[in-house]
Amino acid sequence: MIVPYKNIVLLILCFTFISDALIAQEEISKAPKNQIEFQHDNDFITLTDRYYSSGLFLTYRRRLNRGIFPLNTEQPTFNPIVEQLSFQLIQQVFTPSDLDAIDINMLDRPYAGFTGLETTWSFAKNDWLIAPKILIGFTGPSSGAGQFQRWFHDNVIKFADPTWVHEIADSFHFNTQLSVVKEWQLAPNPFGVHLALGSNVAYGTKDVYVEPEVVLYLGRRNPISSSIAYDQVGSTEREIYFTISVAHRFVTHNAFLQGNRNGDDSPYTIEPNKNVTLFGMDLYHRSKRNDYKFGYHSISKEAPGLMKHKYVSLGYARSF
Repeated sequence: MIVPYKNIVLLILCFTFISDALIAQEEISKAPKNQIEFQHDNDFITLTDRYYSSGLFLTYRRRLNRGIFPLNTEQPTFNPIVEQLSFQLIQQVFTPSDLDAIDINMLDRPYAGFTGLETTWSFAKNDWLIAPKILIGFTGPSSGAGQFQRWFHDNVIKFADPTWVHEIADSFHFNTQLSVVKEWQLAPNPFGVHLALGSNVAYGTKDVYVEPEVVLYLGRRNPISSSIAYDQVGSTEREIYFTISVAHRFVTHNAFLQGNRNGDDSPYTIEPNKNVTLFGMDLYHRSKRNDYKFGYHSISKEAPGLMKHKYVSLGYARSF
């Protein structure tokens, strides 16, 4: 039997369509849904050891298929709302300039340690993101931050042993934060340019502030919903870019300087500056399932009598 020409063409088109659909579905199934990241902040590399001295962050992220807005995987060109849930263990260390000081009159700021857990539920499309966060944790000796820093100084870097006198007192903290970002692509990849305007609002016993931010991205980058710029899981497409960010924080309360907003037994506290400027330069690279981050950050004087501060941030994440 001779098959008409137009039927052959129709069969080829159907076969091509089915093959493309199967390949697309296979790619979707191969896309990573989970990620674990380790990040370390430290000012020792900038040749200082004061104020925000170090931070340790261990994060697990999960890209959700069944959230409030389920992903529509049947329409690959559709721009769905992508939801992601993350849990981050945090430990941060804050110290005065003089680590040997015992007299309270010699301290320019109190020692403060914090250990906590932050949960983030993000909602993202290609050009915007909304991320509500909840943070719980402890300041004071019960946080273990002071003990860890003393051990680190004694056994690893063999540097001045911090006294941790007059530390911000033991206190339980509950904080909320809302981050909102809107972004514009000014030039396409591979030499892409993105401009983002964002705002972070925090309220609770630890922090109360409003922080508008401007970020410029230069290089190869994915849209918001699949980019490491916003810690999004689900893509293995290569990214490599540089960022410049400027933020201005309007501070109402800072527990690392003032203690718990509801009151605690801290022996020494100081009042923060109401206006703080933050500046950052970061390099990001995604290679398949591996994410690499390097950042240099500076913070203006957080309180009268303090100095500007700088620190470096290093991060590595593995998606699976």
